[in-house]
Amino acid sequence: MLTGSVQNLFLALVVVVPGFIATQVTISLGVVRTNLSKWRILITSLAASLFVVTVFLWILEAMAGTAVTQPQEIGDVFFTPEFRPLRVLQLLTFSGVIGVFGGAALAADLPERARSCLWSIVPSSSQRNFHEPWEGTLNEAARVQIIKSDGSIAVGSLYKWSDDGKQLQIALKNVEWRKPGMDGFKNMGTDIELFLGDDIEQVSVIDTRESAIERRREENEGDNPEKKTSDSNTEESTES
Repeated sequence: MLTGSVQNLFLALVVVVPGFIATQVTISLGVVRTNLSKWRILITSLAASLFVVTVFLWILEAMAGTAVTQPQEIGDVFFTPEFRPLRVLQLLTFSGVIGVFGGAALAADLPERARSCLWSIVPSSSQRNFHEPWEGTLNEAARVQIIKSDGSIAVGSLYKWSDDGKQLQIALKNVEWRKPGMDGFKNMGTDIELFLGDDIEQVSVIDTRESAIERRREENEGDNPEKKTSDSNTEESTES
């Protein structure tokens, strides 16, 4: 039998810890590499605890008929008629599940999609970016050109790049080089090239994702003239 003070302390942990679990799982699975302050994590975790516990009690009421009408009755969910470790485990497991959904939302870049949707509705400057221009510009890039401090130029498909607030780093695939004294570009046969910030003088976006897809579609249509002829014949027959 737990004493009153120990029970209150344990209840406080049961109510607060789920948010920290959900937040840490979300950060881990969502690969959040941006440095977050301790206060920001604390506030987010407390808000997540309120959400997790509220939804858990709502589900518990719907499935088991355990209604909570007063804040003091939250303790009854876990300590009446005796301590219920199974419900504590259920709450912690549910916290992990919420964290998985949060991580999936970050992995699918839902915040960025929601932000883009909002900015398309609300009149505003489209040049402003939530993150630094470094990250915001590269978000839409497919193929880039990098001019290094020694004057050499590298062109390749964008593979990875650093987050805002970190040292500027870019990794390219299928890189073609033109170094001082060379005529034209040459593929050195490397799979991935990593460029560090101190060595980067300029980054230019050659192709965005949208333009790359459009160019690939046009190339595919050019490689299939029979399909284009068939499509034009279909349009002519439809008009006639």
